[in-house]
Amino acid sequence: MSNSKLSQNCIFSLRRTVLFVGFLFWGISVFSQNISVPENIQAALLIKVLKYNPQIPHDQKIKILVVYDTGTEINKVEFMKGLGNKMDVKAILPTELAENISGSQVVYFMPGIHGFSKLCRDNNVLSVTSTTRFVEQGEISLGFGIENNKPKILVNLSSLEKEGQSFSSDILRIGKIFK
Repeated sequence: MSNSKLSQNCIFSLRRTVLFVGFLFWGISVFSQNISVPENIQAALLIKVLKYNPQIPHDQKIKILVVYDTGTEINKVEFMKGLGNKMDVKAILPTELAENISGSQVVYFMPGIHGFSKLCRDNNVLSVTSTTRFVEQGEISLGFGIENNKPKILVNLSSLEKEGQSFSSDILRIGKIFK
């Protein structure tokens, strides 16, 4: 009898441990997901941040390309609405970037789109995204993320230099810097 109770207690303890560990991993995966800054807020931040880039002329409308794909069309529309009429905006697919980048000052990559940073570097065009890991990894120069439930400006100095771009110390002081 006592052997039976012992095995039931072991099974109960094992089940409880498995449930606890399962709940722990579920919680970590739910709470560690990247939360993106809403597109309209990114657009408003971009308009303000670009004022601190001396390589971008401010006496005319800034030319920006918004690179999107079929999975980010809704995001593209929201981002472009957020820019309003403050910039000369053109939405393109990734395959159209090479033929459209000339004459642009900024290329904004919708979430998940990457692999085109060489074009930005070759043309001295500022690359921007909301995908924080692309800024952290040095593929994109400027981005927007969430920190302490607030939008945060992300800047990769190495990528910025390769694109022939810079920002004033005012932006670098308030942004999160990567090298």
